[in-house]
Amino acid sequence: MFEITLVTPDFAIGPQPAAKDFTAIREAGYAAVINVRPDDENGKYLKSADARALAEEQSLTYAFSPSDNHALFEIDIIDQFERALIELPKPIFAHCKSGTRAAILWALVASRHREAKDAIADLRAAGQKIEFLEDELRESAAEVRGSPLRLKDDALLSLGRSKLLGNGRRN
Repeated sequence: MFEITLVTPDFAIGPQPAAKDFTAIREAGYAAVINVRPDDENGKYLKSADARALAEEQSLTYAFSPSDNHALFEIDIIDQFERALIELPKPIFAHCKSGTRAAILWALVASRHREAKDAIADLRAAGQKIEFLEDELRESAAEVRGSPLRLKDDALLSLGRSKLLGNGRRN
């Protein structure tokens, strides 16, 4: 059975889905899929174009927000993931090879809007252990908050008030 890990009421993570798993994602009630896995990674898996077609067959909105492990903390990578969180219908299922990159990107976005320790607590409650990244989450959030180039549109401001990023306690 395909594993989906609920992080907040509107956001879940998991491993790379196989073709048959898109039905399970839809049946679990998800409206959108974010694929974090780049098409040029090693291994055998669905490429983005194929995953998009399978998602659309299941009436799922699809976003491709690729990130290599070494690029997770780049502001434009985090911004791209944040934009997908804003624009996609909820609830959202995000995946990479194992789900860890998707979890870290969610935490990086959540830390822009709330305390890093609270985002880590939500992930810990979901079975993800990323405490070792707390300093990096805090530093990344501070860098973005201090940037004069940071987008300040209504969608980004409302994201911080949504249940998509959790609220520091499990619902």
